Amino acid sequence: MKKLYFILWVFLACFVVFPPVEVSGQSVVLIEKDTFQMYSNPLGADSTLSAKVSDRLYDSCYIRDLSVSVEWWRLQNDSLFLEKIEDCYSTVRSDDHKMVFMDLEGIFDDYVQDGKVFASWFSGELNVVGGECIHRGGMGFRSDYEDEWIYRVENGRVVSRSTYRNVWKETVFSVEYTLPLIETLFNGDRFPELANKYLLAKVQVISRPDGSIDSLGIAVRVVPDKSSISQVRDNDGKWIENDFSNPYIQELKECVLLVPAWDYVKLCGRVHSQPGSELRVWEGKGCKAVYRDSHWNFGMTDTLRMDGRAYKLENYPLQYDMNLYARIRSLLRDEFTPRCLRGYTACWEIRDGFLYLISLRGAESGKIISFDVIFPGSDGSPIKAIWYTGELHLSTGNNVDYVNFSRGNASEEISYKVRKGKILK
Repeated sequence: MKKLYFILWVFLACFVVFPPVEVSGQSVVLIEKDTFQMYSNPLGADSTLSAKVSDRLYDSCYIRDLSVSVEWWRLQNDSLFLEKIEDCYSTVRSDDHKMVFMDLEGIFDDYVQDGKVFASWFSGELNVVGGECIHRGGMGFRSDYEDEWIYRVENGRVVSRSTYRNVWKETVFSVEYTLPLIETLFNGDRFPELANKYLLAKVQVISRPDGSIDSLGIAVRVVPDKSSISQVRDNDGKWIENDFSNPYIQELKECVLLVPAWDYVKLCGRVHSQPGSELRVWEGKGCKAVYRDSHWNFGMTDTLRMDGRAYKLENYPLQYDMNLYARIRSLLRDEFTPRCLRGYTACWEIRDGFLYLISLRGAESGKIISFDVIFPGSDGSPIKAIWYTGELHLSTGNNVDYVNFSRGNASEEISYKVRKGKILK
């Protein structure tokens, strides 16, 4: 489910914040002595001209991962001219791979002025980019560059120009990790009424250049079961939005504020919010104790010792009661890492038929976390895990003591059922 969630988020992020590049008809524009990429297609403004050009190009259905053509434009004296069109398929097929340009004669004859094709058919915006690439787009979507210009054109003539300096500051916790981190931190055990329900949430953050939060928007809704999630709609009037007196939103805000830093993205003069992707912050009692086999949960697991042997533990018994975890989560802000979003690793032991918590360490620093924070009055002795009911999945493999785990390396797997800390045979 987490892997599916990540893939869905990538598509949402690209559509919400960054518009896709046209796969065919990509453009280059010459301005004085400089050459720039252009995310606009002036030729597409005239369907007749586009059709005539397409008729002279190789069928795009047979070209994989290749633009059919690249249009070369020139901005000169505040006027837009078409200089040439590269036939990409012919370029690839040529022996020396030199650019092959199509013959424009008979297509643009009505627009030729002083030997140049004047784009008088075009009115709209030209999106021109240059400088260093600050974010590389993928899967057919546009990349972003530090310099960007928007030209407003009417009948081929430039009537205005806007200049922008774009910024993309990525943190260790890019959106890829911040959203699942918020899911990890949410304490649904504060609310007994959520024991068998799901809580969905949407979070939108506008950040400052230093990665702190400038503005925050939160929406939540409760759904009765997993099957009801597919019926949820954004505009059905059942979301509670930005009511910071709502206890669910208050809890979620605490989790958002624990995110170490947020990406800062400023494009075309506007600071972009992090996409408000739908989160499942709660999935019923015990949901945070379940091992998630996913890319952001790959690196660090808890360990368990039994009968003189060490095992990898594919559960998080401490987080079966999120009220316990909530007592230390504010102390873990510097311990959250992409390899261990929960911010800690625990060592457990099975002895005398019970599960015991032996030690807790920060995931990043490796420093011991005092039991007294979670269990006031504790003297540091092992804690019997009487709060935990569920399963234990143990695996053996390499590097057990270093808590570096991949399921593919497991050589032995053992499972136990537990009720209130007691191991059931």
